[in-house]
Amino acid sequence: MKQMKMNQRSRFLRFAPAIIAGWAAATSAGEAQGVSGVTATLSGAPGAGNTYDYTLTLFNGGATPVEGLWYAWIPGAFYLPSQPSSAAGGSSGWTGSIVNNSIQFKGGAGTALDQGSSDAFAFVTTDSPTALAGDTGGGVPIGTSYAFPGAVGGNVTGAEEFVVQSVPEPSALGLLAAGSLFFWAIGRKMTE
Repeated sequence: MKQMKMNQRSRFLRFAPAIIAGWAAATSAGEAQGVSGVTATLSGAPGAGNTYDYTLTLFNGGATPVEGLWYAWIPGAFYLPSQPSSAAGGSSGWTGSIVNNSIQFKGGAGTALDQGSSDAFAFVTTDSPTALAGDTGGGVPIGTSYAFPGAVGGNVTGAEEFVVQSVPEPSALGLLAAGSLFFWAIGRKMTE
């Protein structure tokens, strides 16, 4: 009886490394399918009337192709202050659709953004660039979004949550440059 138990233990110990290696490979393969390394920027300019025209540039810095982006959304929450009036996909054949106060930009397997590629999408809203650079009032940035490895939807398995970064308006950059120049000139005058 003791010999039989030792044989069973011996067999188990012989196969344990293979079982552990198989589990580790399955775990890392599952993680490799998730989206990571995605970044995006948002720039806006005055449009017609009281609207703003926005360009959202999405960049895939990770190994998994990106097939969709849900901008200004997390499960159960839509973050844009108001509903956009239009949304358009980029040059890669993606489409844009408005869902409550958020936007879904959808591609597919044939139009996925591969590693190192980017595309620009457009939308129009009455929300100012300052408003879109802010937060929801609860400390969550309005630009909080999800990039998907497959179909855009409520299931975020394999998707990456990230924040779309707002690029300052050109007028704000101009004011910053002018103010910096002014203070530089004053400082220079005081040292003479």
